Amino acid sequence: MEKVLRKRAWRDLKENKFRYFALAFLIIISMYLVISLVGAADTIVDGTTKQAKKHKLEDGQFQVFVPLTTKQKENFTKKGLTVEETFYLDFRQKDGSKLRIFKNRKKVNKINLDEGRLAKNKSEVVVEKRYAQEHNLKTGSKITIDGNFYKITGIGSVPDYDACYEKLSDSTVDSKQFGLAFVTEDAYENLKDNENSIQSEEYIYAYRLNGAMTQKQLKNKLKKITFNPDDVDDPYFKDYWEETAGKKDDIKDGIKKLTDASTQMSDGLNKLSENNETLQKGANQIFQAYLKTAESQLTSFGVTSLTENNYANILKSLIAKSSDGLTRLSLESAKEQLDALKTYRDGIKAYTNGVKKASDGSSKLKEGTDQLEEGTKELMKAFDMETSNLTQFLKADDNIRIGAAAGDQVISKLAGMVAGVIIMILFTYVISVFVIHEIEKENSIIGTLYALGVIKKQLLKYYLTVPVIVTFLAGLAGTIIGYSPIGIPTQMQDCYDYFSIPDLSPELLIYLLVYGIVMPPLVAVIVNYFVIRKKLSRPALSMIRNEQKKSHISKVKLGDMPFLTKFRIRQSLREARAGFTVVFGMFIALLVMMIGLDCYVMCDHISKENKKDTKFEYMYTYKYPDKKVPKGGDACFVKGLHKEVWGYDLEISLIGIENDNPYFSQDKDLPKAKNKVVISSAMAQKYDLKKGDSIILSDEEDEMDYAFQVADITQYSSGLYAFMDIDSMRDLFQTSSDYYNMVVSKKKLSIDSGKLYATTSKKAIEESSDVFINMMIPMMGMIVGLSVIIFAIVMYLMIKVMIDRSAQNIALMKVFGYRKKEIKKLYLDGNFYMIAIGALISVPLSKKLMDAMYPVMVSNIACGMNLSFTWQMYALIYAGIIITYLVINKLLVRKIYKVGLSDALKNRE
Repeated sequence: MEKVLRKRAWRDLKENKFRYFALAFLIIISMYLVISLVGAADTIVDGTTKQAKKHKLEDGQFQVFVPLTTKQKENFTKKGLTVEETFYLDFRQKDGSKLRIFKNRKKVNKINLDEGRLAKNKSEVVVEKRYAQEHNLKTGSKITIDGNFYKITGIGSVPDYDACYEKLSDSTVDSKQFGLAFVTEDAYENLKDNENSIQSEEYIYAYRLNGAMTQKQLKNKLKKITFNPDDVDDPYFKDYWEETAGKKDDIKDGIKKLTDASTQMSDGLNKLSENNETLQKGANQIFQAYLKTAESQLTSFGVTSLTENNYANILKSLIAKSSDGLTRLSLESAKEQLDALKTYRDGIKAYTNGVKKASDGSSKLKEGTDQLEEGTKELMKAFDMETSNLTQFLKADDNIRIGAAAGDQVISKLAGMVAGVIIMILFTYVISVFVIHEIEKENSIIGTLYALGVIKKQLLKYYLTVPVIVTFLAGLAGTIIGYSPIGIPTQMQDCYDYFSIPDLSPELLIYLLVYGIVMPPLVAVIVNYFVIRKKLSRPALSMIRNEQKKSHISKVKLGDMPFLTKFRIRQSLREARAGFTVVFGMFIALLVMMIGLDCYVMCDHISKENKKDTKFEYMYTYKYPDKKVPKGGDACFVKGLHKEVWGYDLEISLIGIENDNPYFSQDKDLPKAKNKVVISSAMAQKYDLKKGDSIILSDEEDEMDYAFQVADITQYSSGLYAFMDIDSMRDLFQTSSDYYNMVVSKKKLSIDSGKLYATTSKKAIEESSDVFINMMIPMMGMIVGLSVIIFAIVMYLMIKVMIDRSAQNIALMKVFGYRKKEIKKLYLDGNFYMIAIGALISVPLSKKLMDAMYPVMVSNIACGMNLSFTWQMYALIYAGIIITYLVINKLLVRKIYKVGLSDALKNRE
């Protein structure tokens, strides 16, 4: 009997080859999608981690004003750290791109060569692989740098530039505009001596802790390293220092002189005031003695008492009465002498009182100057923090250039795993519908076999054979294709086209092999076992008679409707299981499609909005600002702060501007407050912020947090920006009232490159805006295409099941004289409304669900997320669903036409 059942299983496979082929194709493309996505993600995550370890990826990097001395580097080495210079110079190429030149690395972030060898002499260079690809550079090619020809001896990558961002605040990698190159030390020194680089040399060191200390301990040690401004060779730095920090010595000298002078004056006046009493007493004694002498001389004139109060009147009276000229002259002389002595005495008193007040005042002046000197010392201590040699400390975990490919693939892996679970649920349900239909169709045969003595175990084995074989072979094929050149390597290509990572070989992952090969047949066994076991539990006679479970569909009250409408509704209710599977399959396919479409609209909006929102032609970021803002430029104050989203720490550019700045936030008034900001639309989308919300931004350098309130949101998609009044920002960060470090302009300004960190042009931003969409188009096309195929297959299979289940009724309709078109209206056209209504629900629902999931999927990208669809996009998706249905409907019409009249007599007693 088992031999007979095996033959029958083979005949069943041949008779239903299209149905099983469609099911197999569904599994194949599902396994291909999941295994290629997840396999590519795991290969890149594990591969880049291994390569980073092999090539000594840094634990972090720090930047300084002045290169470390040999002794300072030796101190770090003795403590167990590995520290290596990663200084660089930027040069503009003839095509407008920028090439960043490094020396060959020896200890940290070593070059991983895809081909060739390292540069060995002054005329050789190794070029970073993505830049080489974009500029069609090969090993052996010639490249011009600063007017000199260099031979390319190798092409490769470095682990600290996994994502080749020019600046840490950039949101996109554009390898056509920016790349890296590595030369010998002699060649680097020659380029440096020529002084033709776009900006001054950056003093950056990469370090590996080797377990010797923590990140915080190293940062604290670096903060304590100060530098002597005289040791800096950069003339732009010297000018800047003289205008700013260099003034501190003049202040200290001036305060010191003032303090010394006040001390000398106070000491002198104190000594002088010590003789005040003696001086006053002597002057008074002289006056009183002369007064007594004058009194004794005037006795002959009848004067008995001459005092300080009456001497002047008495002498004046005697002079008036005297007729003798000699006597009068003597009296006048006495009066003048007494007046002079009194004036002298009063002058001495006034002088000594003044000396006393001056002495008291000088003491207070000395106290004040002493306090001023002490305060100046404290001020200088705080000012000395500015002279710390450390200008930037960046841990590898916070560096967006490091591990970016792996971070991106973690999201892809998550998406693949979620899609895998959803697809597994979908085809599990599809298989269950198949099995139920197959058993219901063969109820009488199963009952007959029961009656002939065939046991349930044999029937279970028979009905499991074909689904298990089909799902196993389909899963195996999907897995093989997933690991083939068109699978994982193809999925990895998108990553290779964006990130600068080594070439990696796909890894055979056990859990993926189990998922792709074991899981499909296992699901088929489990579903079939439980469904078949339940169906085979019925009595043999009931199955021979093909007794169907009573349905309550006929009892549903549909009111006064036309016959055709009633029939279609009841037919849809009878086939609710298959109908639900079609709608559910549509929803799953739309979810997968929305991944691609959301990616497309986001990239499209970035491309268009960046071009529209960028109003300036040039942006200059200063290292050493000029004293005056260049003519034609608008001054800004920019500071990089950080905010986390979904586990990723992204940089927010806080920009202080004037209210009339024509380039940023031109439609919003900036509040005059230190705790309010106007944020860009990109930032609002990324962090789901609204007007009135509070946000906390972190300054990782100073380890400070700043709380702000969102005063408004302005349309600006070019990056994560927050704008505030420039004067308020200067107050907040305690800078001078005219401080700025960025200038934007409508035209190119004449600014020495040595004063700048970077120059950004509108043209470069526009070219970078198209990078995402150009890179993602292949992946988006694949996802959308596969989702359409999944939907079409599920729809075809389920509607075919509906027709097969209704074959006997269709045959009866033909017997009763119904024409083919009328039967089509009854059994097929009713599905149109199911699809139409299901699509109306599924399209917005899948869009809303994917929009909620998408921020997690792109959480590592510092850009806006405008995911809005136009009404034309919704209409196109809906029309696509309807067209797909109409095509499948056309194919299935032939199935109705093939139903023979003999089917009406089948399974009849």
